[in-house]
Amino acid sequence: NKNPHEGSGPTPRGRWVPVLPVAKRWWMLACTMLCSAAFGQLPAHQWGEQAPNFLLKDQVDQNIRLHQFKDAQVLVLVFGHYACPAHHLYQPKIKALEPLWKRLQGEAVWIFPHSLNPSMRPYAKAILAHDVRGETFAAYGIRKIPHIVVIKKSAAPHPKRRCSTKHRSTWKICYSGAVDADPENLASPMRADLAEALRDLEFSDYVRIPKTNLHGCPYPYTP
Repeated sequence: NKNPHEGSGPTPRGRWVPVLPVAKRWWMLACTMLCSAAFGQLPAHQWGEQAPNFLLKDQVDQNIRLHQFKDAQVLVLVFGHYACPAHHLYQPKIKALEPLWKRLQGEAVWIFPHSLNPSMRPYAKAILAHDVRGETFAAYGIRKIPHIVVIKKSAAPHPKRRCSTKHRSTWKICYSGAVDADPENLASPMRADLAEALRDLEFSDYVRIPKTNLHGCPYPYTP
């Protein structure tokens, strides 16, 4: 003899809809926001998705597009800002990992939201790119810098954490996040997140930790 309208609420047309599922959705949204504020900001882009194409400018004002990397199997996209202190802190750590992505037939692309200037001489041997309109930063959901995105040629859409190179037709996001744990947070254990992701891709098609908390300078960044 349960009341059919119990746990329901009226709609403008007089119909009854369940209230509990709606309340549950709001409760889950609130918990997600609280966890995000407590544990840091996670990358907005989902791992396993197809990597967005991009149009960038290099040091000599030539176009750089994703499809131009025909010989590379892996790309390490480093989103940064030359004036961000965290970027300079992690720059040598990222460059030290070059042998790992080279073993994967990979390349690193350093992407900046500002024009390339003489103060960036330490990157002389790297691929530098200027995101003129900020479209690439927006497409990859960059909210903090430095932000690392590892993409790999793949044709397997499922499961999301699979980054197979059998057909080499599209690029998939395999890792998105920080270089390692926050050095300023003593309660956070130090992890070599980027290094572990590259090692996982060296021996399998899976990344065990494909998404990590971001820390550094907010983007857009104003010195």
